[in-house]
Amino acid sequence: MILDITLYIIASVVFIQLFYHLFFHIRFLFYKPNTSLDYDSHKPVSIIVAARNEIENLKVLLPLLQKQNYPTFEIIIVDDRSTDGSYEFLYDERNKDSRIKIVRIDHTPDHISNKKYAITLGIRAAQYEHLLFTDADCYPESSNWIAWMATEFVDSKDFVLGVSPYQKQKGVLNWIIQYETFITAIQYVSYAFAKMPYMGVGRNLAYRKNIFINNKGFNDHLSIVGGDDDLFVNQHSNNQNTAICIQKESHIFSYPKITWKSWLGQKNRHLSVGKFYKKKHLTLLGLQNLTHVLFWMLLPIGILVSLLYSSDFQLKHYILISFAGIRIFSWSCLHFFASKKIKFQSSWLSWWLFDCVYVFFIIILGIKAFFSKPERWT
Repeated sequence: MILDITLYIIASVVFIQLFYHLFFHIRFLFYKPNTSLDYDSHKPVSIIVAARNEIENLKVLLPLLQKQNYPTFEIIIVDDRSTDGSYEFLYDERNKDSRIKIVRIDHTPDHISNKKYAITLGIRAAQYEHLLFTDADCYPESSNWIAWMATEFVDSKDFVLGVSPYQKQKGVLNWIIQYETFITAIQYVSYAFAKMPYMGVGRNLAYRKNIFINNKGFNDHLSIVGGDDDLFVNQHSNNQNTAICIQKESHIFSYPKITWKSWLGQKNRHLSVGKFYKKKHLTLLGLQNLTHVLFWMLLPIGILVSLLYSSDFQLKHYILISFAGIRIFSWSCLHFFASKKIKFQSSWLSWWLFDCVYVFFIIILGIKAFFSKPERWT
């Protein structure tokens, strides 16, 4: 009886997981990205970067932006109260390149998140309709980053969601960061493929200026430290106005956190914003994470129960093994095909291992983020 109940629950969990794989994630198989860049439409682009005390990162990023292979663009750096000489550096660079524009912030109002205020001023200063966002501690994969992202602005598209992996380094923490970022990309990209976009990453995101102005910017979530990327996308993207850009040349890389404390703090800030998503997205994501956790919690319980309550190898054992095998195989196939599209290299063994480890990430950080209060960007 106990074994039967356990099998029924595991079967239900596996079926729900398969629904997500077959309805959302499998779309990676059928996605056909653009194969040629569109220079003919000539969409001028404003790149916006909010930075505070980022002089060393700006010395790396700025030359890479200046070398972008695109006919018309400007680079807007919002210097948010920097005290490390960033403004002086940017001032000298602006004198050398007229495409660089500096927005200086000396004081931030108390009622708005510092980063949202910085981005808002950057958008107001932009002279072009198409806006492209990244962070100071990032760098583009190629000189065609702007071109690939701008190519996706066709028809009625207001948003372009890009991919932003972290730089690969040695160590367990970096391994977890790499995989967690990859899983997050699979999630928001596959939902966007399914015409249900729910977030984007501010390290590689583009949208039209008019959608920001017409919707009064970040007015609905001014005081929340995060959300300049995912909450804004969650509010205003839909099944018609959102495009995806995952070509390798369009990737933006970022330097990962190097300590557990800093990374956990970063993830807590990001996840604490998720509770403000639309209810339909919260429901879908919540059910997906819940069944993911239940699978890895119930599987060892099911194995233990089968060993305790069955003296010989019965059909129920085969059923249990089959359910586990189907779930693990489908998840592995998802990783394989998604990694080909996003250009993420890893082994089958590491996929299975992280699939299990990810459960602890969901439980611990998810609960902590739910009860956390939003912080301010410093």
